[in-house]
Amino acid sequence: MTKAKSLTSTSNSLSKRINQKKILSYHYRILMSACLWLSASQIGLNAAEQGSTKNAFSLFNGHSYQIITTPKSWYEAEAYAASIGGRLLVINSFQENVFIERLMSNYGQVAPDGGGAEYHWLGASDSLSENAWAWVDGSALETAKIAGRAFWGSGAGHGLGGSEPDNFNNQDCLAMAVTAWPVTNPGFYGAAGQWNDIDCDNKLNFIVEYPIDASYSEGHLNAENISVGDKKYRAELRLIECASICFQVSSATEIQNSSQLSINDVSEDILRLRKVNAGSKSFDVALKLTEPNSLIFTLDSAIETFSITAVPGETWLTATPDQVGLDAEKLQMAVDYAFGERQNTQGLVVVRHGSIVFERYAEGSDKDSIATSWSTAKSFTSALAGIAIDKGFISSVDASAAEFISDWSEDERANITLKDLLLMSSGLNEDGDDGTSMYIGVKGENDQSTAVDNVLFSINRTVNPERARWLGAEYTWKYANADSQIIGEIIERSSNQSLFDFADDNLFSKINITAAWWTDAFSNYMPWCCLDMTSRDFARFGLLYARDGKWGDLQVVPSDYVIESTAPSIVISENLPLGYGYQWWPDRSGKWFAAKGSRSNNIYVHPGLDIVVVRNSFYTRIGISNSREDGSYHSTKFPAVWNDSEFFNLVIESVN
Repeated sequence: MTKAKSLTSTSNSLSKRINQKKILSYHYRILMSACLWLSASQIGLNAAEQGSTKNAFSLFNGHSYQIITTPKSWYEAEAYAASIGGRLLVINSFQENVFIERLMSNYGQVAPDGGGAEYHWLGASDSLSENAWAWVDGSALETAKIAGRAFWGSGAGHGLGGSEPDNFNNQDCLAMAVTAWPVTNPGFYGAAGQWNDIDCDNKLNFIVEYPIDASYSEGHLNAENISVGDKKYRAELRLIECASICFQVSSATEIQNSSQLSINDVSEDILRLRKVNAGSKSFDVALKLTEPNSLIFTLDSAIETFSITAVPGETWLTATPDQVGLDAEKLQMAVDYAFGERQNTQGLVVVRHGSIVFERYAEGSDKDSIATSWSTAKSFTSALAGIAIDKGFISSVDASAAEFISDWSEDERANITLKDLLLMSSGLNEDGDDGTSMYIGVKGENDQSTAVDNVLFSINRTVNPERARWLGAEYTWKYANADSQIIGEIIERSSNQSLFDFADDNLFSKINITAAWWTDAFSNYMPWCCLDMTSRDFARFGLLYARDGKWGDLQVVPSDYVIESTAPSIVISENLPLGYGYQWWPDRSGKWFAAKGSRSNNIYVHPGLDIVVVRNSFYTRIGISNSREDGSYHSTKFPAVWNDSEFFNLVIESVN
């Protein structure tokens, strides 16, 4: 596929041609005639404002941000931002919210009516129409549409809805908490990074945001901050008929903008737009001026590039650590940890903004080498349960397992729900190490192992009164591979498909994964373990969860289910930093989570930082099949030492 065709495929409307229109602005005629062959340069800060800024400009996903540490009211801040060619901050994604939280973590101001916590202004208010929150760019503030995650405060609140923001009195302007809201102040409970409505007359720090990317939709290409010489322009180009793909400038305006950062520029006869957002994809686009008198450009190249919505097609995009805001030297510390002496790491893949940033394999292995999941497969099974619910095969996570496991319908096991199974809280007894029993078999008197039917083994368990929720047990969690086996059985019986066929139809094929799922000695798929695929394919699954279950324009796993399933629902032990969700291991901070398998075959996901890391151990399949029936088995190696939090925090700390 050519680069031009790759751009065409990003939008159904790109293939349409519209009639040529010569709407040429005076400013852009000046731009092209006087400045086209000048090299790009940057505009300096207004000297009067030098002392009021910190970390002068930061770049994220095609926008530039400037922290202003001269406290102003919301209205003063809005006017000031407009006066220097920017706007008060508009948050469009969960990832941007986390970026801003980190950026402003040292630059808050106390708001007396905000619980005594420190805040900075966001660019949203409902001062004109009560309960109709809108951003300064005119768009409605709809938190449900921002990556499916709520940013509103979680306090008791005062008014309609009973949570922050609550429109109490004249609290009509939106701010983000820099420090936690004091729990001693009734009505103000929350954490840094959450939003709160407060009095617009508060004097707070704020961020000026400058869009510097471009967008394509329905034949219109709009570009911000095009640097030409010492000037900057905003331009609109329209798709027109030609032998190839052509755009003609329809309007252009010189802008007064204090942002020093620009990713769009003119060099010789090439207009370079380094981030053009088209649907769920982004492109680095070069347009060649082919008709100077008519200001017509022909598409010279369009290369797909990274973004917070990017997902790989058949092949992965790549980026350098610096391009996606990672410190290469700090990231190397995580690499050294993974490939240290006797760590037995076969493959390590680091993904940020949908692109592979780092990839390394042990000698004799490469990107096509097969790795295995062990218990990481449980997280795949959890995803399939969410899909089965979304398709109506299962009513909800609260459905009784006995609806599908008839053996449980006549006794107290009818109290067990799908949610209990997902949380490893079935309340059923385990006979020793069920993983050994289900994979190798049960030893008899002659010390020989006899294979067990994983499904019957899992069904034929009895109730443990000390762990049964319905009997009042306070602590119900117990890691049980057999609970995961029952989840898989429910998926099969409800959908009338094998676990693998259901997974291939509804998950693997949607995100371009090629996988083999092992069966036990009785031809039962093993939903608790044993998925074989490449490290890159494991990373695809991690990226799906970093995207809240969405793959490009396709919602594969319901976003609400993704968020619910990866929350730290259960505290296993006060000494463990990881809790438990629906077959996932969330950090108890709630900021990241992991799919964990034996021998540290793990997937780490931080949605807010848009990072996925896969680590796999050495793996050799012994035998000729993917079934335990003929004695084939997995040969894998443990790392000498592995601490999930210690390892993944090295990656987190590499984020600039």
